[in-house]
Amino acid sequence: MKKNIKKYIPWVVLLLIIISLSTAYLLSRRVTQEQLLAYESRITEAEKYLEARQYSMSVSKFQEASDIIPRRVDAYEGIVSILLLKNRVEDSEQVVRKSATALGSYDRSLLYKMIGDKYYEQGEYQKASEMYENGLTLGVRNTALELKYGKVMLKKGEISVAKKYLQRSGFAHEEQVEANLILSYIYSTEDISKSKKFIKTIEPTSSFEIYYEEIEEILNDLDEDKKFNASKLSRVYINQGYPFLAITILEPLKEEMIEYLEGMYFLGRAYTEFGDYSEAIEILNSASTLGGMETEIFWLRARSYYMQKDLENTVRDYDNAIGYMGENVQEELVEEYLNVLLEINQKLKAEEVVRNLAFNFSENAFVNMMAVKVNYKLEQNAKVDYYLRELEALELDKGIRKEYLEYKLLYLFDQNSFDMREVEKYMEELFEIDRFNPYYYYFLANVQKEKGEVELAGQSLERSIEYDVNYEITKRSKEILSSLR
Repeated sequence: MKKNIKKYIPWVVLLLIIISLSTAYLLSRRVTQEQLLAYESRITEAEKYLEARQYSMSVSKFQEASDIIPRRVDAYEGIVSILLLKNRVEDSEQVVRKSATALGSYDRSLLYKMIGDKYYEQGEYQKASEMYENGLTLGVRNTALELKYGKVMLKKGEISVAKKYLQRSGFAHEEQVEANLILSYIYSTEDISKSKKFIKTIEPTSSFEIYYEEIEEILNDLDEDKKFNASKLSRVYINQGYPFLAITILEPLKEEMIEYLEGMYFLGRAYTEFGDYSEAIEILNSASTLGGMETEIFWLRARSYYMQKDLENTVRDYDNAIGYMGENVQEELVEEYLNVLLEINQKLKAEEVVRNLAFNFSENAFVNMMAVKVNYKLEQNAKVDYYLRELEALELDKGIRKEYLEYKLLYLFDQNSFDMREVEKYMEELFEIDRFNPYYYYFLANVQKEKGEVELAGQSLERSIEYDVNYEITKRSKEILSSLR
């Protein structure tokens, strides 16, 4: 009997050690009621600061909360969301890699998805996929992350990998509906009848109903004309952000479509949006001799040349695209071209383009606003004043009215001799349109500085910097703030 007892003693001791260590571990992780109350108090404060767009204070409170209970994710979600809002994506990665190590695997996967989503929105699909992969390798199931990984792999042209993730079971209902919609696109590149049957099995939610109706209608409209079918389907794929699917069905028909403008346009567009700019230019060169879509074709080719740093052909094709624009101003094209010209330091060309546009579209508020912006960057004060006066005579929507007020006030302050009553009138209107406007607080600081209210001016500049998520006025605000201190 004693022999048997001795035989089991080591196992009993080992079991006691395990129980002891487990108890110590659990006790070390136990959260007291006091800690919980303090944590929730900090989270509430952080959310109030976030609502007021006082981002620095919000981050500070979220950080305090994470220090109190490091194993809860909502504080880190708050910090990461603010960093992403301020476009500090790499800093948000540091938070997840270092500060959030106390979190469980699922919670960390949530944070990696947040960062991946930011890269996804910016079109940086390689970085997005890396963030999603970091979350996927944590050994937990996060279906929202899996869906997004499937989508980004399709963006990158990895169709088989995308299908593997989109075909997984266990998605939440809304996720499943979206996954099935994308699968229907993929299936339609392989087998039209399979895609039709697949769609009939799905009951879409209200969020995706319109997209299901679109693809189902097109599938039912297809005939024996392969070029027609491929063009119709490719438009859907491209508009939904999956240009590689369009390449998949259009590329094999390239030789047959040489005289089919719509098909060549969609193939060129697909290659442009996929990032294969050399192939895009080759396709669009073939299509540019055909009539009817000149603006669209020259515009796409200009983008491809720009991405290849071929600036001479970039400017030439943007000019051609603008020239074929006709009576209707394509605002995205105009703004894109002018931004490119300023980016490549073609200031005289930018001035020429905006002058011609303003002459041809003198009553178009958007064109006149672009004329103000370009001439302001070129420091052409007389022209800025002229186009501001042109805008005053036009009916402006809320967005352009806000931009008008920002540039009107910038112009007045730059002149260094202004009517304070006029300035305050414009400032009041700007505040009514957007009470978190960073320009408003920059202007307020200038007024306060003029009055000798240095401390208040400093506070206003800090708010201007805080609210300026797009970094439009931050540099100016920091320069004045440094001079006050």
